[in-house]
Amino acid sequence: MRIVSLLPSATDIVVALGAADDLVGVSHSCSGEWDHLPKLTSTWIDTKASAAEIDRQVSTATRPLYELDIATLERLAPDVVVSQSLCDVCAVPAGDVQEAVLSLPSSPRLVDLSPHSLADVPLCFDQVGNAIGREHAAAELHEKWDATLADYRGRHSGSKLRVVFLDWLDPPFVAGHWMPDMIEALGMTCLLGKSGEPSFKVEWDRIAKAAPDIVIVACCGMDEDRAKADAVPLDCPVLFLDGHMHFSRPSPALLPSMAMLSDAVAEFLELA
Repeated sequence: MRIVSLLPSATDIVVALGAADDLVGVSHSCSGEWDHLPKLTSTWIDTKASAAEIDRQVSTATRPLYELDIATLERLAPDVVVSQSLCDVCAVPAGDVQEAVLSLPSSPRLVDLSPHSLADVPLCFDQVGNAIGREHAAAELHEKWDATLADYRGRHSGSKLRVVFLDWLDPPFVAGHWMPDMIEALGMTCLLGKSGEPSFKVEWDRIAKAAPDIVIVACCGMDEDRAKADAVPLDCPVLFLDGHMHFSRPSPALLPSMAMLSDAVAEFLELA
């Protein structure tokens, strides 16, 4: 089996299913331990720029944000290509990937992941598992997912915390998709963000009027130290978390993310 993953969350799933050695190519965002593999994607966006500058580049773009290396993809002759259709800002658009895959002589199977909510994430385990012949591993991972989340349900229900979760700061974006589910699962109230819906831009005044007890920030593609470079003009506690390795990856990575979120809230409540 020769597998190409075009986004970090897909790579997370392949690895969790025990098929890491079958990966022959990954995305440019799959760095670190995957640097020895060909990178099938690239972007002209300056990811080291400020949050405001990155937002400007994305919002004013007149060309695709990402490019797929079709020549290398053809040379790798994959059996399975795992992509996504959830967010064109996060990875190569699904239409571009589908067009490229259809043109390949190897006729690989395309797995298109689109998890909109927390409940959708384990369905992606099943999708990938079925495509790469790891159905049993997918079932076990699905069971682990359910059991782990069950352990965290209602953990902070006694706090009655009202939370705004932001996944970008300049301008501020309220996190959607699975983040409201994670907050509500812990027993807290998620303000503004809606389960299954995309993140959306909001004015600081609207956040202030929501009167959160705490604002949690985990910027997409940024760790907590980099996110702290942007000001949060609110008169309430602000908690920064790592959005790069956690929260923005709809994969098994959300399990340690849940633990991180729960522990951070517990520490906040202890100090409050």
